[in-house]
Amino acid sequence: MTSNTHKLKRALLWLPARLYELAVRLRVAAYETDYLKAKRLDATVISVGNLTFGGTGKTPMVEYIARYLQSEDHSVAILTRGYARESSGRKVLNAKNPEASAREKSYREVGDEPAMLARALPEIPIIVDKDRYDAGAWARNELGCDVLVLDDGYQHLALARDLNILLIDATDTFGGFEMAPFGRLREPLYGIKRADVVIVTRADRAFDQGQTEAIIKLHCGAKVPVMYFSSLITELRHLATGESYDVKEFTGWKVAAACGIANPEAFADDLLQVGISIVSESFFADHHPFDQADVNAIILAAREAGAEAIVTTAKDAVRLEGLNYGGDVPVYSARLQMQSDDEVRLKSLLLRTVSTKK
Repeated sequence: MTSNTHKLKRALLWLPARLYELAVRLRVAAYETDYLKAKRLDATVISVGNLTFGGTGKTPMVEYIARYLQSEDHSVAILTRGYARESSGRKVLNAKNPEASAREKSYREVGDEPAMLARALPEIPIIVDKDRYDAGAWARNELGCDVLVLDDGYQHLALARDLNILLIDATDTFGGFEMAPFGRLREPLYGIKRADVVIVTRADRAFDQGQTEAIIKLHCGAKVPVMYFSSLITELRHLATGESYDVKEFTGWKVAAACGIANPEAFADDLLQVGISIVSESFFADHHPFDQADVNAIILAAREAGAEAIVTTAKDAVRLEGLNYGGDVPVYSARLQMQSDDEVRLKSLLLRTVSTKK
C-alpha cells in the first residue's frame, strides 16, 4: 500500500473510528460512574481477558486457571459467549446432569474455543451464553459451581468480578497504541486501570519489558502485580487416532504449519522453539471455518514441500474434525502448557480470591 493510499484510507476511516471510540468510552464511563450497574453473582467470578484484538493466550490461561482451581476441590464452570457459533441461546458442555447437557459434536454449534475447552477439561462445565450473568446464575443454582471463570471477559462490564485478570501479549503489547481500525486496541489504553493483575503472555519472546511495566504502573499504580508467563508445546496429538506423543519425538522433523488463529507467527515460533522445522505455512484468518478444499490445499502444500507431518493448533483441530486428511501426511495438533516462575504467585492470588469470597 502506497503512502498516499494509506493516508486516504485513514482519512476515510477517521470519522467512523472516532465514533466507535466515543461509543466505547461512553459505555466504560457509564459503568465507572454507576450509571450502569454490574450484576453480582453468589459465586467467585474470575475474569480473563485482554485489551487488544487477536490472540493473547486467553484460552490456555482459562484452561490453566480452571484446571488448577478444580484440583483444589472447587466446583468450577467456564462462562463464554461462543464467538462465531452458528446457534443461539444457551449451550452447556460437560454438565453432570445429562438432561441439561447439550454437548454438540460440531464446533459450529458452540464455537471453536468452547469446544476446545470441553475436550481439554471434560470434568468442567462450559456454559455458552451471550448473557454471562444468566449463565453464571444457572451454573451456580443448577450445578452448584462456586467458581466461575469468565472467558474473554475484560470488556464484559455487565458482570461484576472478584478478580480481573488482564493478559498482554509480549509480541504485541499495546496494539500499536490505537483503537481499531488504526490499531489493535479494543478500548482506550487507560482501560488497563481496571486490572487486578496483569499477566504478560509469551514473555519468553523479545519485548521492551521496561516500557511495558512503566505503562502498566502509569495506569494502575505500583500495587497491581505484573506476572510473566510463557507457553511451550509439550505434546502432539494425532488427529485421526487421538493418540498423543511427547513433542521430543518430533525433534528435527520437517512439518507443514497450518492454522487459522489471530497470531500465526507465534504458533510458528512455538514449533521452532521445540526443534521442529517448518517447510510450509498455510495461515488462515482467525476462527476460519475449514472445508475440504482448504484441507486439500494444505495437504498439497505439505507434499510439495516434503513435509513429514502437518501440525495445527488445538483450537484449529476442532474445526478440522470430520474432514478427510488423506493418508500419506499425518496431521497432529499441538498441546501447549503454561509455565512461569510466577506460578506460585498466581495460584496464591487465585486461592486468596476464592477464600475471600466465602
